[in-house]
Amino acid sequence: MQVEHQTLSAAEHPFQVTAYWLDQISDFEEPVNYPVMIICPGGGFTYHSGREEAPIATRFNAEGMHTIVLNYQLENDGTTVYPWALQQVAQTIAWVTEHAQQRHVATDRIILTGFSAGGHVVALYNAVTTDPALRQAYGLNDYPGEHAAVVLGYPVIDLNAGFPGSAAERDKVTTDARLWAAQKLVSEETKPAFVWQTATDELVPAQNSLLYVQALMAKNVDVEYHLFGSGIHGLALANHVTEKPNKAKYLNDQASQWTKLATRWLQRQGLLAGEF
Repeated sequence: MQVEHQTLSAAEHPFQVTAYWLDQISDFEEPVNYPVMIICPGGGFTYHSGREEAPIATRFNAEGMHTIVLNYQLENDGTTVYPWALQQVAQTIAWVTEHAQQRHVATDRIILTGFSAGGHVVALYNAVTTDPALRQAYGLNDYPGEHAAVVLGYPVIDLNAGFPGSAAERDKVTTDARLWAAQKLVSEETKPAFVWQTATDELVPAQNSLLYVQALMAKNVDVEYHLFGSGIHGLALANHVTEKPNKAKYLNDQASQWTKLATRWLQRQGLLAGEF
């Protein structure tokens, strides 16, 4: 595996990506083009959680995917998250598409993955980029390439559904009311989604994921949803790898199954090798 750090720019807003490229296996008879997962970590729109970066990336490397961690625009010094974060996702997909031959990427199998606040970025992009009018309105037409599906972990979906906790905090994310609620922008063209959360999430109410799943179902968009009965917010892998030191609350045997469930779902979608 090769690790690559790059500074990209979208609409004059630079941002960082870290790519974990799989090597070709030497005794294969022909080259293999692998899917790529682009990961938007959580962090409440104020930082990027390291627990949802390399641990997630390397976990899905092991399933036969290139992975890229995208450090999207945060709220800082009066700069809002949107629309810049949407253009940064688009630019990352364009960058992957541009280097697809060199890096052996299957450009028809680009998966976007988001956690918590990063889940809002991904869910919003999944709706905006598949609506021609919204795509033009937010300056996304200049970026080639498109994603095939999304994976969401305990996502923020509606900025008025429990997180952030106030209108002032919401407006630091964006004052554009069209971008507050991802579920309201879902259409028949929105890409399939795998979503998971815990019913006892204390920071981002499970109402968020429910709103998104219901919107997808109403538009007949393929979705798989897992609501685990208990667990805190921000479980990441929910195992010892992402457990904060001496904090067993970050361990959850049931929720830790999400990576296996997501892998099987991606295989059934035809986005990852293997039949189960």
